[in-house]
Amino acid sequence: MVYKSSKETQERKDLKKKHILEVATRVFAAKGYHGTTVKDVVEAADISVGTFYFYFKNKEDLFATLYDEVSEEFYTALINSLDNINNEIDLGFSRAISFFLKVIDVNKPFAKILLIEAVGLNSKFEKMRYEVTHKYVTYTAEHFQKMQQCENIKIADVKIFSLAFIGTLYNVIMEWLQSDTSTSLTEYAYALIIYNLQALGVAYNDENVKKGIADILNNKK
Repeated sequence: MVYKSSKETQERKDLKKKHILEVATRVFAAKGYHGTTVKDVVEAADISVGTFYFYFKNKEDLFATLYDEVSEEFYTALINSLDNINNEIDLGFSRAISFFLKVIDVNKPFAKILLIEAVGLNSKFEKMRYEVTHKYVTYTAEHFQKMQQCENIKIADVKIFSLAFIGTLYNVIMEWLQSDTSTSLTEYAYALIIYNLQALGVAYNDENVKKGIADILNNKK
């Protein structure tokens, strides 16, 4: 019975922390890091100041926790997308990029935290940003290395191609975030896919590319 009570208490704490983080995401996305105060988060989350400081040391600690969770969520999305590329590279690659863009699209406030609000805050966050980018590029490089060994693709330098690939995603997403457009991010999928398939030297079928995009937008496996 003691264990059950302890487990239930921990679950309540976890839910409370999750609630604070979810609310903080919206507040940071709307007001920016510098424009947000602990009071803003406390009021939006409808909690006491004491409850806030039970979970977080200060605003920076809250933001760092949120940054870690967001970057991990998008990293998982990247892994899930690239791991699903099958023998039909053009179809699989189209699904992969479309899936990743769709995840970003439905989590726009999180993307703003990761790619806009964390930029230039201080050396701590710059180091975190570098580590996140390095992790993304390292995984992508390993994946393209496997593709190069198993498929007829042309990559002169796997690391450089991975940096360029992540760069194409990053720059398109940044343009979308900063333009404050109502257009879905997935609208850019086709151009991104074609560009990267051409960079890989893959002979693609345009219908496969369009089908891959449609499969993701229509929630097909």
